[in-house]
Amino acid sequence: MQDIRDLIIEGHPYEKIMQQLQIPRRTFYRYLNAVFEDDRRLLAENIDDTEFMNQMAICKDRLLEQRRNLLEMAHDSSIDPSDRISAHHLIAEIAAAVLRLYEGGPAILSQRHAFPKTALTAPESTGLRLVLNNANDNPTAMKEASRLQYEEAMKRVDEEEEVRGDEGEK
Repeated sequence: MQDIRDLIIEGHPYEKIMQQLQIPRRTFYRYLNAVFEDDRRLLAENIDDTEFMNQMAICKDRLLEQRRNLLEMAHDSSIDPSDRISAHHLIAEIAAAVLRLYEGGPAILSQRHAFPKTALTAPESTGLRLVLNNANDNPTAMKEASRLQYEEAMKRVDEEEEVRGDEGEK
């Protein structure tokens, strides 16, 4: 798993990593999931809200700087037309990534500070008692539920982007 992490940091594509380490695709993705899960756990434990927002802002600024550079390239008539078209595609991908930062960042922060469900917050509640032994009382279950909610939100954003792209082509 450390070799996978090191090769990803060096910028190698997944296919090349699988070939270099001589591991099957399924094993690679299982290890990759474990690496990412470990990183998520470390981030959740060691990064406070202010640091998270700072890193999100830095990421956004870097993406927007790359977008500006690509815009210059896309408008430069001395560059090959196919490269200019590729630059336009990358510009759209960067814009989508920035949008995901704006939409996903606050959602992640709100999930980090989610309150456990009680009888007051549960649907059709009638009393003041706490609901005990709830899955949300389990930190592991809460993290898993948050991850699933985040993945569903990202799928919705991707689907919306596809719909917008299809409408733009018409």
